[in-house]
Amino acid sequence: MATLIKHEIHNDVLTITFYEEEIRKPCTLDWDNIAKLDQILDSVSEDHVKVVVIQSDSSKSFIVGANISVLQTLDADNIQVWVKNGHAVFSKLQKLSVPVIAKVESYALGGGLELAMCCDFIIASEDAVFAQPEASLGVMPGWGASYRLAKLVGPNRAKEMLFTGKKISARQAYEWGLVNHVCTKETIDEFVSMTIKEIVSNDSKVIGYVKEIIQLHTESDSGISAFNESLSSSVCMNSESTKTRLRDFFGARQKKK
Repeated sequence: MATLIKHEIHNDVLTITFYEEEIRKPCTLDWDNIAKLDQILDSVSEDHVKVVVIQSDSSKSFIVGANISVLQTLDADNIQVWVKNGHAVFSKLQKLSVPVIAKVESYALGGGLELAMCCDFIIASEDAVFAQPEASLGVMPGWGASYRLAKLVGPNRAKEMLFTGKKISARQAYEWGLVNHVCTKETIDEFVSMTIKEIVSNDSKVIGYVKEIIQLHTESDSGISAFNESLSSSVCMNSESTKTRLRDFFGARQKKK
């Protein structure tokens, strides 16, 4: 089943929501919803939008990475297109001049965590879980984790997450600096609303300039890093180790059906 996106603007706030056609399935990323996200970002009129919120309607996840149907079609050639395409859209999100909040209430894994890290900050529920498990499949984290994660949590903790694929709790993510705030499931909506009100009450021009200056400082090497992720992804997809890991992963998924 596909993961779809809906969006609405209310009181100068653009809310982008990922949701599954089948309620009990986790949200994933594919060619279509990445293209849809790109279209939504292109349509943002910054005169009418002061804050963007990205969230998921799935009880199973924020986003758990690439859809398995995408993974099954990737090879050493087309993975570079997949990586570059995702980088372009995520970069567009990060460069919006308005604040972007990721509201994460469950699993943010792989590309899902990479998407959340493109936002200006993450507000999580106590049930949220974060990980970059790509190495277990023999593939690269292709949409910025190799540099955004290190900037947020420091190089050694980023290496720990990327080398082990370990899942960390919302509380640990907060202690490491990945998450700005942790709320209960009952209070997260109220906290996000309060944060939005605080942002909207301030001067949007000042916020835009401040965001741009901070981005120039923190993303100065993003182009080189994106190129390296793309190239490394292609090399990994060509290796026998990766091919074996992916076959085992697909086989295990097939047995669960």
